[in-house]
Amino acid sequence: MKKITFMLSLLMSMGAMTTSAQVLSRTGWTVTVSGENANDGGGKDAIIDGNNSTYWHSRYNNSGTGDATQTLPQFFVIDLGQETSFGSIGYVARPNSGNGAATSFKLYVSNTPFESVSDSKSAASIVNALGEPAISGTFTYANGEGQTIKKAGSTTELKGRYVMFVVTGSNNGSHASCAEFYLSTELFKNVTYHYMLDGKEVATKTVGCPSSEEPVTPEVALFINGTVTKTDDSNYEVTCTLPFTAAESYDAATAKWYAIDMHNNQANFLWKGNDDNSIAIEAIGKTTTPSLSDNYQWTIVGNYTEGYRLYNKATNKAAAFSGSSLALSETGDVFKIAASTGSNKANGFCFYKTEGNYLNHQGSSVLTWTSADEGSTMHVQAPESYSLAYAQTYVNYSDEGAPEGAIGANSYLSVAENLNAFKAAYAAASAENATAEQIKTLEEQNAKVAAGNTSTMEVGKYYRLYNKQHHKYACLNDNPAQVTSKLSGTVNGKGASSVFYIENAEAGSGRYRIKVEGLTLGKAKLNAGGGSGANIELGDDNYGSKGSYAISHVGKTFLFFDQATGSNYSYIHGGESGTCMVGWEANNPASQWYVVPATDVEIAMTAQGGKKYASAYLPFGVSNVAGATAYTGALNADKNAIDMTATTAVPANTGFVLVGTEDKATLTIGTADAISGTNALTGTNTGIAFAEATPKANYLVFGVNNGTVGFYTPGNVTAIPANKAYINASEISNQAIALNFGNTVTGINAATINNGENNAPIYDLSGRRVWAPVKGGLYIQNGKKLVK
Repeated sequence: MKKITFMLSLLMSMGAMTTSAQVLSRTGWTVTVSGENANDGGGKDAIIDGNNSTYWHSRYNNSGTGDATQTLPQFFVIDLGQETSFGSIGYVARPNSGNGAATSFKLYVSNTPFESVSDSKSAASIVNALGEPAISGTFTYANGEGQTIKKAGSTTELKGRYVMFVVTGSNNGSHASCAEFYLSTELFKNVTYHYMLDGKEVATKTVGCPSSEEPVTPEVALFINGTVTKTDDSNYEVTCTLPFTAAESYDAATAKWYAIDMHNNQANFLWKGNDDNSIAIEAIGKTTTPSLSDNYQWTIVGNYTEGYRLYNKATNKAAAFSGSSLALSETGDVFKIAASTGSNKANGFCFYKTEGNYLNHQGSSVLTWTSADEGSTMHVQAPESYSLAYAQTYVNYSDEGAPEGAIGANSYLSVAENLNAFKAAYAAASAENATAEQIKTLEEQNAKVAAGNTSTMEVGKYYRLYNKQHHKYACLNDNPAQVTSKLSGTVNGKGASSVFYIENAEAGSGRYRIKVEGLTLGKAKLNAGGGSGANIELGDDNYGSKGSYAISHVGKTFLFFDQATGSNYSYIHGGESGTCMVGWEANNPASQWYVVPATDVEIAMTAQGGKKYASAYLPFGVSNVAGATAYTGALNADKNAIDMTATTAVPANTGFVLVGTEDKATLTIGTADAISGTNALTGTNTGIAFAEATPKANYLVFGVNNGTVGFYTPGNVTAIPANKAYINASEISNQAIALNFGNTVTGINAATINNGENNAPIYDLSGRRVWAPVKGGLYIQNGKKLVK
């Protein structure tokens, strides 16, 4: 009996196997398993129930029955009821190729029952005692392929009553599962592929496939399949190529130039030849490089049999070892090519001078390593792909819809005539068979675009972020109970909660921290379960999950990419109709922002008597106040009034009171000297929700009581709003504090001075403010005891 040990994963439709006359009826079959969790999928009988939605799953998390090891291998055994002949099997993975989908397997056939799992017999011990299988192989699963039948078979007839299918590898490495299992009388055939490079055979590969079907040509590492020619029923010849084209000798005028990347699973690291004959590895952004300089371009000379030299375009020198690292020399070293074993091996290759010592990216140099892994894996790129990628980001340039004052406009593309010329150059260069002259024209246009880019956001500056889709400014959520977990949006572009501050994450890193109201934006990412963006949280300076944002822009459209998370869903995004900020993809307009320098804030004033008032506390300095006068002040000796002092500027995180006659005060963001003397006013940038740990009794807030302006114990409110001043009342016995503006006093003292105003505040005998006196109670008003 001849077994097939390599299995080509064939993507078949369900009907192709279930309706074939060669497929055996499953009537009368029974199933036993090494272990199962019947609550997950339906149990062992799901393997032959004809329903792809149900499935068998091996035991896990100590839930279920059977093999207590809960590790692979795991198996199921089908009793066919009698000795039966067949040639191939069909395996269907659970929906979405979920946990336990087999990636490697063994099949055993017998006329006597197989042993069962017991306390003394694990699945592994049973399988290990069986010897060679009748069939073994592998299955692979493409994204989105659905529940296709994976087929494997033998070139000769298999016969027996009991069939054991053993899952030796799965997509999660520890579980096994199966939705449906079939047997067919169809035999497999062996087909050998011969891979030819420049007329010479460089590899062979033998695969199995159903006898009635044409095989699917398999790929082999390093080579790219071309024309396939059938030489006989069992042999095919594949004309293949390498990922690059090599010349027999070096001629700069006719050379095919490439950018060479290395370790590209980490970043786009390119080889660079320098004038000092060193070779460096640098991370280069495709969309930020108007054209790739000659220092990054290489040509490959030689052949597969004898090896290759790599010449640099800028220096006309070739790569060679200088000590332990790669450098440039006049003649260069010869390197042999090998297949990559890294996860980034698609269209990749490795070079070595001494077998087993591969060129490898380490730091900013090319050294050697003993593995053909990701760091040793190289790819070639077309140099023009950089100029095309750069231009593509600008081809739909438009600043339409940007609010007044938005920064970032490109001075070149803002002119319609220039934009049309740029688009024409891009269209010509991106067309199939574009000429070198057309590529050069695009590079010249790119240079003009690059020169036209205006300055971007600056460290130490304040800005407002206006969402391109939702037409709202990003701001801190106005619910004090949620400020550390939720950003939101507002149409108000003058509030303090919409002012964002930029600072370096690490000096020179090109990454930035973004702050609002003194809090730092956290990481931008998906929810743990995927599918939707997680709210961007905020934290103080000790916050452990700060975002680390790269800021880029095309014209006035800005993107904020969190490199601390670093996924495609790490862009700041206005989610849920602009009611929150989350992580999401860059190509969505809600992930795109206009940026306006924040130069001032407006604070609404409340009328009382002949004047208007407000309190304030801001995370930035105020250099000028228009529409009101700002006051700070110290408590008097009796701690029942604040002696107010006018000021034209207020430093950050300082409480103050505004007094004026306008409906709003306009405060210019800037610098201010420290307040001289003591200031009794403090405040909050994020709001304070009253709770057991933050009771109302701890605070005196600015307001009006009985027509009198002052600082009072909070009444029927649940929180102190953001950017409001208050007095810390924990060491003050008075429940109301007057404001002394020179010789004019408001608040509790004003009531005392006015002697007997009916609306004067009322206190109990301990001096505490009473908002609702009880009839018959003894109180103090206007400095006198009275009974209400």
